[in-house]
Amino acid sequence: MKVLQVLWSTGTSSGVSNVVMNYYRNINKDKVQFDFLVLSLPNNSFNNEINELGGMVYKFTVPGIKTYFKTLKDLKEFFKEHGSEYDIIHCHELLVAKMVYKYARKYGNVKCISHSHNTKLSEKPLRAIRNRILVSGLAPKSDYCFACSKEAGQNAFGKKIINDKKYKTIYNAINLNNYVYNSEGRKKIREELGLQDKFVLGNVGRLCSQKNQKFAVDVLKELLKIRQDVRLLFVGYGKEESGVLDYVNTSGLLEYVIFTDNRKDVGDLLSAMDCFVFPSLFEGLPVALIEAQSNGLQTIYFDSLTKEVAILDSVRIMANDSTPKDWSDTVVALDGVSENERRGCFEKIKQAGFDIVEQAKRLEDIYYNIKSL
Repeated sequence: MKVLQVLWSTGTSSGVSNVVMNYYRNINKDKVQFDFLVLSLPNNSFNNEINELGGMVYKFTVPGIKTYFKTLKDLKEFFKEHGSEYDIIHCHELLVAKMVYKYARKYGNVKCISHSHNTKLSEKPLRAIRNRILVSGLAPKSDYCFACSKEAGQNAFGKKIINDKKYKTIYNAINLNNYVYNSEGRKKIREELGLQDKFVLGNVGRLCSQKNQKFAVDVLKELLKIRQDVRLLFVGYGKEESGVLDYVNTSGLLEYVIFTDNRKDVGDLLSAMDCFVFPSLFEGLPVALIEAQSNGLQTIYFDSLTKEVAILDSVRIMANDSTPKDWSDTVVALDGVSENERRGCFEKIKQAGFDIVEQAKRLEDIYYNIKSL
Protein backbone atom coordinates (compact mmCIF):
# COMPACT_ATOMS: atom_id res chain seq x y z
CA MET A 1 0.00 0.00 0.00
CA LYS A 2 1.19 3.51 -0.82
CA VAL A 3 0.16 6.59 1.17
CA LEU A 4 0.79 10.18 0.12
CA GLN A 5 1.42 12.42 3.13
CA VAL A 6 0.55 16.07 2.37
CA LEU A 7 2.33 18.51 4.71
CA TRP A 8 3.52 22.10 4.80
CA SER A 9 7.12 20.85 4.86
CA THR A 10 9.41 18.03 5.89
CA GLY A 11 11.43 20.44 8.04
CA THR A 12 13.09 19.05 11.15
CA SER A 13 11.69 21.90 13.28
CA SER A 14 8.08 21.21 12.27
CA GLY A 15 6.00 19.45 14.89
CA VAL A 16 3.74 17.83 12.29
CA SER A 17 6.60 16.51 10.18
CA ASN A 18 8.22 15.06 13.31
CA VAL A 19 4.98 13.25 14.16
CA VAL A 20 4.65 11.82 10.65
CA MET A 21 8.32 10.77 10.62
CA ASN A 22 7.90 8.96 13.95
CA TYR A 23 5.14 6.89 12.33
CA TYR A 24 7.13 6.41 9.11
CA ARG A 25 10.17 5.07 10.97
CA ASN A 26 8.08 2.54 12.90
CA ILE A 27 5.43 1.41 10.43
CA ASN A 28 5.98 -1.85 8.55
CA LYS A 29 7.37 -0.55 5.26
CA ASP A 30 6.91 -3.96 3.63
CA LYS A 31 3.19 -3.26 3.95
CA VAL A 32 2.91 0.55 3.91
CA GLN A 33 5.13 3.03 2.10
CA PHE A 34 4.95 6.84 2.32
CA ASP A 35 5.62 9.58 -0.21
CA PHE A 36 5.45 13.27 0.70
CA LEU A 37 3.85 16.21 -1.10
CA VAL A 38 4.87 19.52 0.48
CA LEU A 39 4.56 23.26 0.02
CA SER A 40 8.01 24.16 1.34
CA LEU A 41 11.50 22.65 1.14
CA PRO A 42 13.58 24.04 4.03
CA ASN A 43 17.33 23.48 4.30
CA ASN A 44 17.01 21.43 7.49
CA SER A 45 14.70 18.62 6.45
CA PHE A 46 14.06 14.89 6.70
CA ASN A 47 14.36 14.48 2.93
CA ASN A 48 17.51 12.34 2.98
CA GLU A 49 16.05 10.06 5.63
CA ILE A 50 12.80 9.80 3.67
CA ASN A 51 14.74 8.71 0.58
CA GLU A 52 16.68 6.15 2.65
CA LEU A 53 13.39 4.74 3.96
CA GLY A 54 12.13 4.34 0.39
CA GLY A 55 9.96 7.46 0.05
CA MET A 56 9.92 10.39 -2.37
CA VAL A 57 9.39 14.10 -1.69
CA TYR A 58 7.50 16.30 -4.15
CA LYS A 59 6.69 20.01 -3.96
CA PHE A 60 3.84 22.20 -5.18
CA THR A 61 3.34 25.97 -5.14
CA VAL A 62 1.92 27.71 -2.07
CA PRO A 63 -1.52 29.07 -3.07
CA GLY A 64 -2.08 32.81 -2.96
CA ILE A 65 -3.76 35.61 -4.88
CA LYS A 66 -0.99 35.65 -7.49
CA THR A 67 -0.13 31.95 -7.41
CA TYR A 68 -3.56 30.28 -7.14
CA PHE A 69 -3.67 29.01 -10.73
CA LYS A 70 -0.03 27.89 -10.55
CA THR A 71 -0.95 25.80 -7.50
CA LEU A 72 -3.83 24.17 -9.40
CA LYS A 73 -1.54 23.52 -12.37
CA ASP A 74 1.09 21.91 -10.11
CA LEU A 75 -1.49 19.64 -8.48
CA LYS A 76 -3.07 18.68 -11.78
CA GLU A 77 0.30 17.76 -13.29
CA PHE A 78 1.43 15.86 -10.20
CA PHE A 79 -1.68 13.71 -9.89
CA LYS A 80 -1.94 13.20 -13.63
CA GLU A 81 1.54 11.62 -13.48
CA HIS A 82 1.45 9.97 -10.04
CA GLY A 83 -2.19 9.74 -8.96
CA SER A 84 -2.61 6.08 -9.83
CA GLU A 85 0.30 5.17 -7.52
CA TYR A 86 -1.55 5.95 -4.27
CA ASP A 87 -4.19 4.17 -2.24
CA ILE A 88 -4.63 6.88 0.38
CA ILE A 89 -4.08 10.64 0.55
CA HIS A 90 -3.33 11.63 4.15
CA CYS A 91 -3.55 15.43 4.29
CA HIS A 92 -2.16 17.27 7.32
CA GLU A 93 -2.33 20.72 5.68
CA LEU A 94 -6.06 21.32 5.84
CA LEU A 95 -6.06 24.68 4.03
CA VAL A 96 -5.18 22.98 0.74
CA ALA A 97 -7.06 19.71 1.31
CA LYS A 98 -9.99 20.44 -1.00
CA MET A 99 -7.66 21.39 -3.84
CA VAL A 100 -5.58 18.25 -3.33
CA TYR A 101 -8.60 15.93 -3.16
CA LYS A 102 -10.09 17.37 -6.36
CA TYR A 103 -7.16 16.19 -8.49
CA ALA A 104 -6.31 13.10 -6.42
CA ARG A 105 -9.80 11.73 -7.07
CA LYS A 106 -9.81 12.79 -10.71
CA TYR A 107 -6.63 10.91 -11.53
CA GLY A 108 -6.68 8.08 -9.00
CA ASN A 109 -8.83 5.70 -6.99
CA VAL A 110 -7.99 6.97 -3.52
CA LYS A 111 -9.41 7.43 -0.04
CA CYS A 112 -8.79 10.89 1.44
CA ILE A 113 -7.96 11.50 5.12
CA SER A 114 -7.98 15.00 6.65
CA HIS A 115 -5.85 15.24 9.80
CA SER A 116 -6.16 18.14 12.28
CA HIS A 117 -3.15 18.97 14.46
CA ASN A 118 -4.27 22.10 16.29
CA THR A 119 -7.01 23.57 18.46
CA LYS A 120 -6.85 26.94 16.67
CA LEU A 121 -6.74 27.74 12.97
CA SER A 122 -4.47 30.73 13.66
CA GLU A 123 -3.45 33.00 16.53
CA LYS A 124 -4.18 36.02 14.29
CA PRO A 125 -7.93 36.90 14.14
CA LEU A 126 -8.14 37.80 10.44
CA ARG A 127 -6.12 34.80 9.38
CA ALA A 128 -8.28 32.56 11.59
CA ILE A 129 -11.42 33.83 9.79
CA ARG A 130 -9.83 33.15 6.40
CA ASN A 131 -8.74 29.69 7.48
CA ARG A 132 -12.20 28.89 8.87
CA ILE A 133 -13.65 29.63 5.44
CA LEU A 134 -11.05 27.42 3.75
CA VAL A 135 -11.75 24.40 5.98
CA SER A 136 -15.52 24.82 6.14
CA GLY A 137 -17.29 21.78 4.73
CA LEU A 138 -14.08 19.74 4.73
CA ALA A 139 -15.46 16.82 6.76
CA PRO A 140 -18.06 15.79 4.13
CA LYS A 141 -15.36 15.94 1.45
CA SER A 142 -13.09 13.63 3.48
CA ASP A 143 -13.43 9.86 3.60
CA TYR A 144 -11.98 9.94 7.11
CA CYS A 145 -11.17 12.65 9.65
CA PHE A 146 -8.21 12.21 12.00
CA ALA A 147 -7.00 14.47 14.82
CA CYS A 148 -4.29 14.33 17.46
CA SER A 149 -6.89 15.09 20.14
CA LYS A 150 -10.66 15.36 20.36
CA GLU A 151 -10.41 19.15 20.74
CA ALA A 152 -8.28 19.41 17.59
CA GLY A 153 -10.87 17.31 15.75
CA GLN A 154 -13.77 19.45 16.88
CA ASN A 155 -11.87 22.62 15.95
CA ALA A 156 -11.43 21.56 12.34
CA PHE A 157 -14.47 19.37 11.69
CA GLY A 158 -17.18 20.51 14.12
CA LYS A 159 -18.39 19.45 17.56
CA LYS A 160 -20.24 16.34 16.38
CA ILE A 161 -17.30 14.78 14.53
CA ILE A 162 -15.98 12.72 17.47
CA ASN A 163 -19.19 10.67 17.41
CA ASP A 164 -18.94 10.03 13.67
CA LYS A 165 -17.80 6.57 12.59
CA LYS A 166 -15.31 8.11 10.15
CA TYR A 167 -13.45 9.97 12.91
CA LYS A 168 -10.37 8.62 14.72
CA THR A 169 -7.96 10.12 17.25
CA ILE A 170 -4.36 9.42 16.21
CA TYR A 171 -2.10 10.37 19.10
CA ASN A 172 1.25 12.08 18.55
CA ALA A 173 3.08 8.96 19.71
CA ILE A 174 6.82 8.84 20.42
CA ASN A 175 9.62 6.37 21.05
CA LEU A 176 9.24 6.32 24.83
CA ASN A 177 12.60 4.63 25.39
CA ASN A 178 14.34 7.81 24.21
CA TYR A 179 12.89 9.80 27.11
CA VAL A 180 13.20 7.49 30.13
CA TYR A 181 14.83 9.26 33.06
CA ASN A 182 18.60 8.68 33.09
CA SER A 183 20.69 9.65 36.13
CA GLU A 184 23.93 9.51 34.12
CA GLY A 185 22.42 11.75 31.48
CA ARG A 186 21.30 14.17 34.18
CA LYS A 187 24.82 14.34 35.60
CA LYS A 188 26.40 14.78 32.15
CA ILE A 189 24.13 17.65 31.07
CA ARG A 190 24.33 19.42 34.42
CA GLU A 191 28.13 19.34 34.29
CA GLU A 192 28.15 20.51 30.67
CA LEU A 193 25.87 23.48 31.38
CA GLY A 194 27.11 24.33 34.87
CA LEU A 195 23.89 23.34 36.62
CA GLN A 196 25.23 20.90 39.22
CA ASP A 197 23.66 22.55 42.26
CA LYS A 198 20.72 24.31 40.56
CA PHE A 199 16.96 23.87 40.45
CA VAL A 200 16.25 23.73 36.71
CA LEU A 201 13.05 24.83 35.01
CA GLY A 202 12.85 23.49 31.46
CA ASN A 203 11.04 24.15 28.20
CA VAL A 204 11.38 22.28 24.90
CA GLY A 205 9.98 23.63 21.63
CA ARG A 206 10.24 26.17 18.84
CA LEU A 207 10.89 29.69 20.06
CA CYS A 208 7.79 31.42 18.71
CA SER A 209 4.87 33.55 19.89
CA GLN A 210 2.53 30.52 20.06
CA LYS A 211 4.85 28.78 22.53
CA ASN A 212 4.88 31.90 24.74
CA GLN A 213 8.41 31.42 26.15
CA LYS A 214 8.54 35.00 27.46
CA PHE A 215 5.97 33.93 30.04
CA ALA A 216 8.40 31.26 31.25
CA VAL A 217 11.00 34.02 31.70
CA ASP A 218 8.51 35.92 33.87
CA VAL A 219 7.94 32.77 35.95
CA LEU A 220 11.70 32.56 36.48
CA LYS A 221 11.74 36.19 37.56
CA GLU A 222 9.13 35.46 40.23
CA LEU A 223 10.93 32.34 41.44
CA LEU A 224 14.19 34.25 41.85
CA LYS A 225 12.47 36.37 44.48
CA ILE A 226 12.16 33.18 46.55
CA ARG A 227 15.33 31.24 45.71
CA GLN A 228 18.52 32.17 43.87
CA ASP A 229 19.49 28.70 42.69
CA VAL A 230 16.85 28.59 39.92
CA ARG A 231 17.83 28.41 36.27
CA LEU A 232 15.72 28.25 33.08
CA LEU A 233 16.78 25.91 30.25
CA PHE A 234 15.35 26.46 26.74
CA VAL A 235 15.81 23.62 24.23
CA GLY A 236 15.00 24.56 20.63
CA TYR A 237 15.20 27.42 18.19
CA GLY A 238 12.79 29.45 16.08
CA LYS A 239 11.94 32.80 14.57
CA GLU A 240 11.40 34.39 18.00
CA GLU A 241 14.80 33.32 19.35
CA SER A 242 16.28 36.82 19.16
CA GLY A 243 13.10 38.28 20.68
CA VAL A 244 13.21 35.90 23.65
CA LEU A 245 16.94 36.54 24.10
CA ASP A 246 16.36 40.30 24.06
CA TYR A 247 13.57 39.89 26.62
CA VAL A 248 15.86 37.88 28.89
CA ASN A 249 18.56 40.53 28.50
CA THR A 250 16.30 43.52 29.23
CA SER A 251 14.93 41.63 32.24
CA GLY A 252 18.47 41.33 33.59
CA LEU A 253 18.33 37.53 33.64
CA LEU A 254 21.04 36.48 31.19
CA GLU A 255 23.05 34.65 33.86
CA TYR A 256 19.96 32.63 34.85
CA VAL A 257 18.84 31.40 31.38
CA ILE A 258 20.50 28.81 29.14
CA PHE A 259 19.65 28.46 25.43
CA THR A 260 20.43 25.33 23.41
CA ASP A 261 19.52 24.65 19.78
CA ASN A 262 17.66 21.52 18.71
CA ARG A 263 19.61 18.54 20.04
CA LYS A 264 19.39 14.80 19.68
CA ASP A 265 19.90 14.15 23.42
CA VAL A 266 16.54 15.57 24.50
CA GLY A 267 16.06 12.66 26.92
CA ASP A 268 19.22 13.61 28.81
CA LEU A 269 18.25 17.30 28.77
CA LEU A 270 14.86 16.42 30.27
CA SER A 271 16.61 14.29 32.89
CA ALA A 272 18.67 17.34 33.86
CA MET A 273 15.49 19.36 34.57
CA ASP A 274 13.48 19.47 37.80
CA CYS A 275 10.24 20.99 36.49
CA PHE A 276 8.83 21.43 32.98
CA VAL A 277 7.00 24.70 32.28
CA PHE A 278 4.96 24.84 29.07
CA PRO A 279 3.01 28.13 28.72
CA SER A 280 2.00 27.51 25.09
CA LEU A 281 -1.18 29.34 24.08
CA PHE A 282 -2.65 26.60 21.87
CA GLU A 283 -1.67 23.14 20.63
CA GLY A 284 -3.32 20.10 19.13
CA LEU A 285 -1.60 17.61 21.39
CA PRO A 286 1.86 18.82 22.47
CA VAL A 287 4.51 16.14 22.00
CA ALA A 288 6.84 18.03 24.35
CA LEU A 289 4.46 17.36 27.25
CA ILE A 290 4.36 13.64 26.43
CA GLU A 291 8.17 13.54 26.34
CA ALA A 292 8.44 15.41 29.65
CA GLN A 293 5.98 13.10 31.39
CA SER A 294 7.74 10.04 29.95
CA ASN A 295 10.81 11.36 31.76
CA GLY A 296 8.83 11.70 34.98
CA LEU A 297 9.05 15.48 35.07
CA GLN A 298 6.46 17.47 36.98
CA THR A 299 4.83 19.61 34.30
CA ILE A 300 2.75 22.78 34.25
CA TYR A 301 0.63 24.09 31.38
CA PHE A 302 -2.32 26.38 30.59
CA ASP A 303 -5.95 25.22 30.64
CA SER A 304 -6.29 26.20 26.96
CA LEU A 305 -4.46 22.99 26.01
CA THR A 306 -6.20 19.63 25.86
CA LYS A 307 -6.69 17.63 29.06
CA GLU A 308 -5.91 14.49 27.06
CA VAL A 309 -2.22 15.22 27.54
CA ALA A 310 -2.43 15.27 31.36
CA ILE A 311 -1.49 11.66 32.13
CA LEU A 312 0.52 11.78 35.35
CA ASP A 313 -1.00 12.90 38.65
CA SER A 314 1.88 15.37 39.03
CA VAL A 315 0.65 17.51 36.09
CA ARG A 316 -0.60 20.95 37.10
CA ILE A 317 -3.06 22.74 34.78
CA MET A 318 -3.23 26.50 35.26
CA ALA A 319 -6.14 28.83 34.52
CA ASN A 320 -5.70 30.78 31.30
CA ASP A 321 -5.63 34.06 33.24
CA SER A 322 -3.10 32.84 35.82
CA THR A 323 -0.06 35.03 36.35
CA PRO A 324 3.66 34.24 36.41
CA LYS A 325 3.45 34.51 40.21
CA ASP A 326 0.69 31.89 40.22
CA TRP A 327 2.98 29.59 38.26
CA SER A 328 5.90 30.38 40.57
CA ASP A 329 3.77 29.53 43.62
CA THR A 330 2.76 26.25 41.94
CA VAL A 331 6.39 25.32 41.30
CA VAL A 332 7.27 26.02 44.93
CA ALA A 333 4.37 23.88 46.15
CA LEU A 334 5.29 20.82 44.04
CA ASP A 335 6.32 17.68 45.89
CA GLY A 336 9.67 16.23 44.98
CA VAL A 337 9.87 13.10 42.80
CA SER A 338 12.45 10.38 43.41
CA GLU A 339 14.68 9.02 40.66
CA ASN A 340 12.91 5.65 40.82
CA GLU A 341 9.52 7.35 40.46
CA ARG A 342 10.73 9.32 37.46
CA ARG A 343 12.22 6.23 35.85
CA GLY A 344 8.95 4.31 36.05
CA CYS A 345 6.70 6.98 34.54
CA PHE A 346 7.19 5.92 30.92
CA GLU A 347 5.11 2.78 31.57
CA LYS A 348 2.11 4.96 32.45
CA ILE A 349 2.58 6.95 29.24
CA LYS A 350 2.77 3.70 27.26
CA GLN A 351 -0.47 2.46 28.81
CA ALA A 352 -2.12 5.76 27.83
CA GLY A 353 -1.49 5.01 24.14
CA PHE A 354 1.57 7.09 23.28
CA ASP A 355 4.05 4.34 22.40
CA ILE A 356 4.99 4.75 18.74
CA VAL A 357 5.61 1.02 18.12
CA GLU A 358 2.07 0.12 19.16
CA GLN A 359 0.48 3.14 17.52
CA ALA A 360 2.29 2.63 14.21
CA LYS A 361 0.82 -0.88 14.06
CA ARG A 362 -2.61 0.59 14.84
CA LEU A 363 -2.26 3.16 12.02
CA GLU A 364 -1.20 0.42 9.62
CA ASP A 365 -4.37 -1.51 10.47
CA ILE A 366 -6.49 1.63 10.05
CA TYR A 367 -5.00 2.29 6.61
CA TYR A 368 -5.82 -1.25 5.48
CA ASN A 369 -9.37 -1.01 6.83
CA ILE A 370 -9.89 2.30 4.99
CA LYS A 371 -8.50 0.88 1.76
CA SER A 372 -10.86 -2.09 1.91
CA LEU A 373 -14.00 0.03 2.26
